Amino acid sequence: MAKLLKMLNKYLGLKGFTLVEVLVTMSIVAVLLIFSVINIPPQIIKAQDAVRKAHLDSMKKAIDTYYEATSCYPQTIPSCKNAIILNGVIIKDDLPCDPKLNLSYTYVPEIADCPKWFQLYANLGNDDDKIIDRVGCRNGCGPSCQFNYGVASTNQNLNPYCSEFVSIPVPGPLSTPVPTPEISPSPVPEAPLQYVCAPGNNNCEVFSDPQISGCPDVYLNDPLCQDACTDKRNRCHDSRGK
Repeated sequence: MAKLLKMLNKYLGLKGFTLVEVLVTMSIVAVLLIFSVINIPPQIIKAQDAVRKAHLDSMKKAIDTYYEATSCYPQTIPSCKNAIILNGVIIKDDLPCDPKLNLSYTYVPEIADCPKWFQLYANLGNDDDKIIDRVGCRNGCGPSCQFNYGVASTNQNLNPYCSEFVSIPVPGPLSTPVPTPEISPSPVPEAPLQYVCAPGNNNCEVFSDPQISGCPDVYLNDPLCQDACTDKRNRCHDSRGK
């Protein structure tokens, strides 16, 4: 034992420490390292979510600037890493991609020649983030209710494509029956068609779930996909979401 302590003192430069003190110190360091590794993934997820929120805020400002100049929101926006350009002027350069998936964020405008509202969607990795409830996306928002976070123009909510269910209590056997009021369902806007560049060819096709297929961009109600399908980088990875 004394020989081992002498060797540790020689190689680690330890003076005046007993072997027990050295082992206790090493054990504490090991425990701290284990806990730091365990806590890394949640911190990474939160950091990625902070990036997503900042991305959508910066894109919203650019889209609002487009509206101020034209009195219309854009019908589509370019895929990430490209620029929003109006009359030769760059409104926003290098549109951001999702920090984990490296895909474009989903832009949903009003279906019109001059859209008067828009929504912009992302998925946060931390399901416990309270902002999901604040924006009303706990049960999903956007097309197919597949997103849990987003931003929108000031005149638009985030969830017009998600049905709202109203539950009415059923009277018990000893309760006095209560007439059920007639509820007129609110009209739900028709979800836009999601066109994407199909894998393996130059075709612009409708996919029901582009995210599953890893499609770099979605062109809403645009059967030409902005003529972007000749570039292989704009094509989906596979056809699972068709």
